[in-house]
Amino acid sequence: MSIKRITLNAVAVVLALLFIFPLIWMLLVSLKPNGVNVYTLSDWIKWSDLTFANYAKVMKDSQILRWTWNSAVIGVITTVVSLLFSSLAAFSFSKLPFKSKGLFYLLIVSGLLIPTEAILIPLYETTLHLKLIDNIWAIILPGLTNPLGILLLKQFMDGVPKDYIEAAQIDGCRSVNLWLRICLPLTKSAMVSVGIFYFILSWNNFLWPYLSITSQENMILSAGLPTFLSNNIMSLNMIMAASSIAAIPTIVVFILLQKHIVQGVAMSGIKG
Repeated sequence: MSIKRITLNAVAVVLALLFIFPLIWMLLVSLKPNGVNVYTLSDWIKWSDLTFANYAKVMKDSQILRWTWNSAVIGVITTVVSLLFSSLAAFSFSKLPFKSKGLFYLLIVSGLLIPTEAILIPLYETTLHLKLIDNIWAIILPGLTNPLGILLLKQFMDGVPKDYIEAAQIDGCRSVNLWLRICLPLTKSAMVSVGIFYFILSWNNFLWPYLSITSQENMILSAGLPTFLSNNIMSLNMIMAASSIAAIPTIVVFILLQKHIVQGVAMSGIKG
């Protein structure tokens, strides 16, 4: 093995340790008795006092499991429907000829220039008019379209060879079948990558759910967790336990789908 390869591996290991260190510290603190922190080396290697009491107390004193369930339901619905809309829009812009396609695409992509904070007031007024305040659909509906997802999927669908499309059209394949049988299978990794992006975006969404949901039982994790933490600001162990519970779903998603994430990034520059 060359010196360059050894150096790169060593740097990668150091970076990995730097990234995983806060997670390990958070987990250890969450498992320590209330009032016991992990500041010294002896605290790190002393595992005899580890306990799940903090987790039990968090689940007892808050509705964190309900918040997690709400976040998961909203995340799954938003991801599935957003992927459907985004892939259809990306297919239309990439493979279907129609008038003013460039103008419509420019209008959609220009949505990336508008910050969420700029539309909160009209969004709240619309939600209030539809009587969706304190309803999970108030969170789901505004998140069903995302210009960035359309932009990314279009770039991948531009890489689908025209020969495949033309051959399918000669065989009598219509637009819906072109999307379903040609483009979707060839952009599977991209779909998974964008789906993960949608799910994480929904999972970490804070400002709008915090404004639109008023009851504890309808809150999602990102909005309910700060409320719980503010009531336990003096207990670092409780805070770390609650944070560990909140981090578990996203970590599991990345572990299970990391192969597709890597493939999606690797394919992002491939054309034709």
